[in-house]
Amino acid sequence: MLIGCSDDFQTPEEALSQFASYWEDGNYEMMYGLLSVNSKVTISKDEFVEKYNEIYSNIQADAVSITTPIKDPEEEIEEELTEAILEYEQSINTVAGELHFNSTVELSREEDEEGLEWKVQWTPALIFPQLEQGDNVRVRTLNPERGEIIDRNGVELAKNGSAIEIGLVLDRMEGLEEYTISELSKAIDISEQAIEGALNQSWVRPDTFVPIKTVPYDQMSFVEELREISAGVTYLVVPAREYPLGAAAAHVIGYITPITAELLEEHKDKGYNANSFIGRTGLESLYEDQLRGELGAVIDIVDEQGNPKDVIAQKDAIDGKTLQLTIDSQLQTTIFNQFEKDSDTGTGVALHPITGEVLALVNAPAYNPNEFVLGVSSQTWENYNEDQNRPLLNRFTQAYAPGSTIKAVTAAVALENGWDPDDKREIKDLGWQKDSSWGSYEVRRVKYPNHDIDLTDSLVYSDNIYFAQMAIELGEEAFTEGFQTFGFEESVPFQYPLTTSKIANDGIRSEVQLADTAYGQAELLVNPLHLALMYTSFVNGGNIPKPLLLKEEDLGIWKENIVSEEHANRVLSDLTQVIESPSGTGSNAKINGFKLAGKTGTTEYKSSQGEQGKESGWFIAMDTDDSELLVLMMVENVEGVGSSYVVPKVRGVFLEFLR
Repeated sequence: MLIGCSDDFQTPEEALSQFASYWEDGNYEMMYGLLSVNSKVTISKDEFVEKYNEIYSNIQADAVSITTPIKDPEEEIEEELTEAILEYEQSINTVAGELHFNSTVELSREEDEEGLEWKVQWTPALIFPQLEQGDNVRVRTLNPERGEIIDRNGVELAKNGSAIEIGLVLDRMEGLEEYTISELSKAIDISEQAIEGALNQSWVRPDTFVPIKTVPYDQMSFVEELREISAGVTYLVVPAREYPLGAAAAHVIGYITPITAELLEEHKDKGYNANSFIGRTGLESLYEDQLRGELGAVIDIVDEQGNPKDVIAQKDAIDGKTLQLTIDSQLQTTIFNQFEKDSDTGTGVALHPITGEVLALVNAPAYNPNEFVLGVSSQTWENYNEDQNRPLLNRFTQAYAPGSTIKAVTAAVALENGWDPDDKREIKDLGWQKDSSWGSYEVRRVKYPNHDIDLTDSLVYSDNIYFAQMAIELGEEAFTEGFQTFGFEESVPFQYPLTTSKIANDGIRSEVQLADTAYGQAELLVNPLHLALMYTSFVNGGNIPKPLLLKEEDLGIWKENIVSEEHANRVLSDLTQVIESPSGTGSNAKINGFKLAGKTGTTEYKSSQGEQGKESGWFIAMDTDDSELLVLMMVENVEGVGSSYVVPKVRGVFLEFLR
């Protein structure tokens, strides 16, 4: 008998709509309550809830949407209908992309405590149409290839290479288990308890390779020595991130490590999993998003034996982007070697003074990033942290008192404010003070030149008194404003974050402080790259280029017309005499047939005048004919020799560059 729809008569469409509503909300217990009696025989409530939770969790289901048919209220229905087959649409966002499919579901009308109700005839096909009884849903992660980092010439700085996984095979140890474990523990700095724990895992069989420790690939000779302990010691070559320059580029490139639980939680919505690696320092960290790429995934159906049956969805991995830097790996290594050969502590910068391309960023001492990729031992980590020379410190990002290297900037500021560079000044003594208001404090010069001096002489002899008088006569306002035009008190527009250069902590508060600041002491702090950039203005007609680290960046100007071309050329000419003149403080850098301009600097760290403090030596030099290279080096703890210690090292870099 056909009758019109009534308010108290449930239709199959309404029952399915309620079922779908629970489904979308993830209320699987209420879904189970709408299953038919036969369906409940095939699966218990706990199994049902667990199945949905497990599958949807594994595929990272989100935004589940079920669209069900709607019964036309004007359409007549058959009251005695006991079975119905309805179509529905399902869409789900998953780890492998959006799934969308149409399917059908059978409903039956059954008696329950509330009377006749429509119930869902459930099968696994309601989750996915391809899913059958006994099947499982499997998710496989497709890992992207991490982008590599290469230098300006394509030389690899961070690459997807290999490492050596050291392991043991029990049945090859020939009764020497205790000896092998004891000797291996000493050699690789892993406790005997940890090795025994690895060997006692439930899955280990006599012929199983049991991994114990992974070491960089360049330690193959060490691994071969380990194999002499016992035939049970062996190895596998496994994929790993490699840093071919090692310590020479450690701070600028950085390293990756396996992701920690804390970092996984911090980045929980960014596609990482427990097996992911993540950039921890340097460019590996700064460009993590571009380098790591995007994970892919495959959702497929497997039978009870784990055999694949059908692919439900697949999202291919997207490999990370390769970064090409302006860095020159050969120059980077050359500067590092100048530090390392004498176990120096310091930092170095090299750049192309015309284009602003950064060619090297060096720290010494440094660490081996290949060790960190594979996990450093607690002893190695402790050694690095307790080393008084602080190999983990990234010095080229810091700011330091620049000593006399800043005098070229002071000179440029003075010229812009009307200073006469050819005016000869009579300065007879080794010490000078403006008047008695300075008390016992005097500005001290290193030596007396035995004649009146002009700007050229003051730079050649690096005369502190001349520049102290210059700053006093300029005045604090003109001096400060001039330095600010060179970029003091503002961030350098560079891909790598740098400490901002500062004129003073809280403004220049006295004439003594102003005088000392003029020759690079007092509270003046300068970032090494920023200092190198300031010197480029002298070969660029008064302009400072934008510093570049990535080859894809466009050339540009950071500071335009900060000094006139005439004044820039005058300072450059005087800086050339610092090296060309036999009296110049940088004369030991002279290379016959190759004209350099530069400036020395010695920074003194002491609490009062007259005491013996620590010293750092600086030297900046650049070629003036073709203007392709500027090199800055700073070496700490050079008491007694100052900048003269650094001059031959910079010269050595240029000699290598000229080959």
